Amino acid sequence: MRVLIIEDSPTFLDLLCASMSERGLEVEPISNLAMATEILQVKEFDAILLDMHLSDSQGLATYFSVRAHVGDRPIIIMTSISEQDQALAALDNGAQGYLIKGVASYEAIYKRLQSACEKHALGKALRRSEKRLRIILENSYDAFISLDTKWRITDWNNQAELTFGWKKKDVLGKGLSTMVRKHFRRHFSMIIERQFEEQIKNLERATHELIGVHKDGHQFPIEIGIFKIREDDNYMYCAFARDITERKRISETLERLVSDRTDQLEQSNEELRQFAKIASHDLQEPLRAVQGFANLLNENARNKLDKDSQEFIDFILDGTQRMQTLIQAVLTHSNITSEESNNQATNCNLVVQDVLANVRMSIQESGASLEIDELPEVAVEYSQAVQLFQNLISNALKYRSDERNPHIVITSDRSGDMWLFSVRDNGIGFDSKYADRIFDMFARLHGKTQYSGTGMGLAICKRIVTSHGGTISVESAPGEGSIFLFTLPAVKDNEIFGH
Repeated sequence: MRVLIIEDSPTFLDLLCASMSERGLEVEPISNLAMATEILQVKEFDAILLDMHLSDSQGLATYFSVRAHVGDRPIIIMTSISEQDQALAALDNGAQGYLIKGVASYEAIYKRLQSACEKHALGKALRRSEKRLRIILENSYDAFISLDTKWRITDWNNQAELTFGWKKKDVLGKGLSTMVRKHFRRHFSMIIERQFEEQIKNLERATHELIGVHKDGHQFPIEIGIFKIREDDNYMYCAFARDITERKRISETLERLVSDRTDQLEQSNEELRQFAKIASHDLQEPLRAVQGFANLLNENARNKLDKDSQEFIDFILDGTQRMQTLIQAVLTHSNITSEESNNQATNCNLVVQDVLANVRMSIQESGASLEIDELPEVAVEYSQAVQLFQNLISNALKYRSDERNPHIVITSDRSGDMWLFSVRDNGIGFDSKYADRIFDMFARLHGKTQYSGTGMGLAICKRIVTSHGGTISVESAPGEGSIFLFTLPAVKDNEIFGH
């Protein structure tokens, strides 16, 4: 801390400088005003210790001369008891304190200097901070408004002028109705106060969307964040407002586009469903004819054809049967929706019981064993849930290992608004690089001569799961079995309980 000591008593000046130096201050001794003026023009000091009665200057004139050269840096006055009136006059004009010579100890002088410097540094930092804050507020993209306890405007930045059209000088002291529709002001302030009453922190905030009013009278949507700042027993409001006209316009445009696109997709899906129904009907008619005539040919030519010809007929019958099954699977896939599941509450325990009854013969033939957790209720139509579990369990039984009996584990776990299910088996498994492809329509990783099927089972599973907002995936490795993971929506409290 650098201190300039201006004192015309050589003895007192020497003692004072020695004492301040011992306490760690960097002091510069000066005995008259002329020398002080010269040094203050080339050097800066943290504080000035000033005797107002010098050989070349007396009283307040001395103080004003020094003050003119040091700006706002602290000046501590030293005076005698008889000259305290002049010291008090200096205090009225910005001096940071005074000391009585011969009464104040060196330690008291040191502490007064230290305190004055610390207070000056703190004030300077505060002013710098306030300046930075003002620069930030004036250059903010949001309109900044501060208000008193009666919702009267006390501050207003440049962006507020641009947003609402009013100059700062024109709105100071005016009410909130300057920027919010007048008839809504009271209602809005009541809503805000009610929200603030529910908060107990010193800094409280609330955000709302309102209709703002421009100076020219036109109205526009704004988003406004109100802060209630408590200071001891008093408080004030600060608000940041933003014109959201463009955001609203974009949002409404997006909503309209999404709505139009949804309508188009619904129409397209309906058209596809109708096409699938018509196509399946039209395709099955010639198939039934081919199948019927092939059966007649088989009966009429029984024991009359050679082995190759009989095999050709068998191929025709097998192909038509497979084609009919495939067409029915495509129709089933196209008809899967979640619309009828909105108010469903399907008990998965009952679903799995029905599935196990359906595949009972396969379980017995393969010697399969199952571990099944207590399963939840889901918002899925019952028959679709049966399809889903039956396809997965049937796959686990079909693609079993020759080295061990099938073992299937079914578990579930709650995950937010969804239930996460897993169906694990110890079958032949497959390479993980096919994990995504396996859910495609007609996808087959194994030959149809080795494993029967249409290649639609897992595609149907995926359609059921995704149509209800869920996801399905698989983890597998050759010879190590597979685990299918899928999510289904949980039943909401107000939904009607079905199965």
